[in-house]
Amino acid sequence: MPLDKAGVATALDANLTSIRSYLEDDEDLIDRYRAAFHRLPQEYTPEEIHAELTSASYPGALPTEALEQRESLVDPHHESDGWESHEAVNDWARDLLIGVPMLATDGSEIPPTTRFNVPLAYVQAAWCLNHHLPTGDLERARDGQLLGPMDVTRTGGEDDEEYRFVDGSLVGLHRYEHEAAVVVEQIERLATAHDAGDLERPPIVCYDGPLVVSFANPLRPEARDRYLEAMSRILAASQHHEVPVVGYVAGTNANELAKMTRLLMPEEFSEDRVIPDARILSGMMSPWGDATVPFVCRRDGSVDSLETTYEGRDFAFGRDIHFSYLKVPPGAGLDRLEFPGWMLRRDGPEGYETLYDYVITMVRAEAGIGRGYPEVLQQADTDAVLDQRDRNEFLRLLQNWAEANDVPLEWNAKALSKELRRR
Repeated sequence: MPLDKAGVATALDANLTSIRSYLEDDEDLIDRYRAAFHRLPQEYTPEEIHAELTSASYPGALPTEALEQRESLVDPHHESDGWESHEAVNDWARDLLIGVPMLATDGSEIPPTTRFNVPLAYVQAAWCLNHHLPTGDLERARDGQLLGPMDVTRTGGEDDEEYRFVDGSLVGLHRYEHEAAVVVEQIERLATAHDAGDLERPPIVCYDGPLVVSFANPLRPEARDRYLEAMSRILAASQHHEVPVVGYVAGTNANELAKMTRLLMPEEFSEDRVIPDARILSGMMSPWGDATVPFVCRRDGSVDSLETTYEGRDFAFGRDIHFSYLKVPPGAGLDRLEFPGWMLRRDGPEGYETLYDYVITMVRAEAGIGRGYPEVLQQADTDAVLDQRDRNEFLRLLQNWAEANDVPLEWNAKALSKELRRR
């Protein structure tokens, strides 16, 4: 049956008030948070904020020394003040990016088969390395992995270790681990090329998503641990080989700065809710390119769980994952950059005080060329995606393979019934 349009319309009308309330935050509250953000650098030093919040295990955020060197949380991008067209953005960005090797990865998946009597799935990671050279030197590749029955099923629990059921969430976990392994492999390859002098400028890895794995908190402990280990290895490889990695989160709703401010100023905000940082900061930024100074992310326990051993060395990132917000139109929202703290402690190439300054400049430029989202990430997404045609082809390959190898693959009765009805 087709979608019940009338029913959907009625349900939307019934929820009009709650939806509007969610989208329209109290403007007075935004104004008060914004005023507090303006006052923070004048009223507190980073050391004083750390001292005030020492009793809070997870105060949302903590300042870096950069706050003491600024009069505002916002680091303005003055180059964009006179821009009136996207062509001006392109001209600025392309000149900056010449010779900068920037790599991005993305992943996709085919969920477990339900048409046959054996559950199989497939995950794929694509990577794209743009050298930003006039010759158009673009390296691209895809790396796939077949997931067998034991990869996509799990037992019902201690009471029944023999019965196994298909768990679709395991495919997402395998995809995450596979993509992380590809990122680590590419970090190692970039480090080798840079050390050998094959790359003129420091390479940058642009990761599509957060480095803080809070999304895994509600999962089963064993699944959560695997997500954390996968991300920890990316971070460890980045620091060990000194290849910067940046997690790019488009349209973030994070609220760490608001939470930090609420804890710092309880007399002003203790009775108020915490609202997204982007709603507050967007009114403090110029139309294009402004960013916040870096802050330490202290969101929750998932940050403290980012630890691993890599190349015989122990790494822990509990207080060393940082973030900044970046404004690149279109849209009024902000994007969020997450990055390891070692980038703030390394000198940048000529013209940049730190490696972080170099990286945020290049990521900003890449987002400019991509009209609000890094172009290299867009390319990786295009290469990685597995659509319905790919899924149908996967099923055909599976059936042909089973027939050629005398594997007793049978159609699921329900799936066969659907297939016959739709012919």
